[in-house]
Amino acid sequence: MNKEQLFDFHVRNNWFKISRYYNQLASKYNMSFSWGYILLSIEKDGTPSTSLGPRMGMEPTSLSRTLKNMEDKGLIERKSDAIDKRKSLVFLTEEGLEARRVARDVVLEFNQALYEKFPKTKVKAFFEISEKIDAYLNELLEENK
Repeated sequence: MNKEQLFDFHVRNNWFKISRYYNQLASKYNMSFSWGYILLSIEKDGTPSTSLGPRMGMEPTSLSRTLKNMEDKGLIERKSDAIDKRKSLVFLTEEGLEARRVARDVVLEFNQALYEKFPKTKVKAFFEISEKIDAYLNELLEENK
C-alpha cells in the first residue's frame, strides 16, 4: 500500500493543514490554535484544568505552560474549587470571552465553507465513516488496555 491508500495518512495530513490554517488566523489576534481550542473548551461554570488535557490531546506540561501564558495575557483565570480546594478550575475573563467569540467565528466560518463546498450526501458519508472509525478505535483501545 502506498501512503495515499492509508486512512491515517489522510487524517493526519488534513489535521496538520487545518491546524496550520487556524494558526495563521489566530496569529492575527496574537493567539494560537491551541489557545483557541482551550477557549472553546472552557465551560461557563469553570472547567477543571485536568480535564482540558485529555480533551485536547495535550500533555500536562504543555497544557500547564499554555494555561500560564493565557493567564499572563489575561484570557483566563484559575480559581480553587469551592468544594474541593485541591481542584483548580479555569474560567474565562472578559478578554477571554471576546477571544472565544473570535475563535468560535473562525471555526464556524471554516465549517460553513466546507458544508457549502460538498454535497450533503458526501458530508453525511464523511460523518458516518468518521463515527465508525471512532468506534473502531475505541474497540482497539479497549482491547489493548
